[in-house]
Amino acid sequence: MPLPWAGHLFSRQTLFWLLLYAALWWLLAGGTGWYLGVPFILTAASLSHWLGSPVWHVRLRAAPAFLLFFLRALLAGGWDVARRAIQPRMPLAPAWVRYPLTIRQPGNRLLFASLVGLLPGTLAAAIEDDCLNMHVLDQHQPWLDSTARLEQRLLRLLGEEPA
Repeated sequence: MPLPWAGHLFSRQTLFWLLLYAALWWLLAGGTGWYLGVPFILTAASLSHWLGSPVWHVRLRAAPAFLLFFLRALLAGGWDVARRAIQPRMPLAPAWVRYPLTIRQPGNRLLFASLVGLLPGTLAAAIEDDCLNMHVLDQHQPWLDSTARLEQRLLRLLGEEPA
């Protein structure tokens, strides 16, 4: 006799979230601490399923270019923060800016907003009226160009057509 909840528990969506959260745990915890990780992974996957979080459909052909761009941006962001910490006299021109989004899917927008904070000198604050409100450390730096390139790479990776 089949269990009524078994179809939902082992759906493709739930499996996706289980694998994603397990991979994140493995990366962040260095492959250790599974006695703590498994309950959190199961809880997070259950919540993602319950909330109806959509599964990302990643284009594998676009993944290498996205990862290379992302790693470069991540290193540049880390280097920028380190330089500003070591050389406090570096010029700052902080500002609140609005970036017009071409990403349409709400989940993809949230992922994009999360990734923007890893670019040099940027921090996403809110999504309002199809724009991403951001704080930049130096408005004279090319924040607009790097943000647009990240958005285009993410659109290609997720297979979404721009608005």
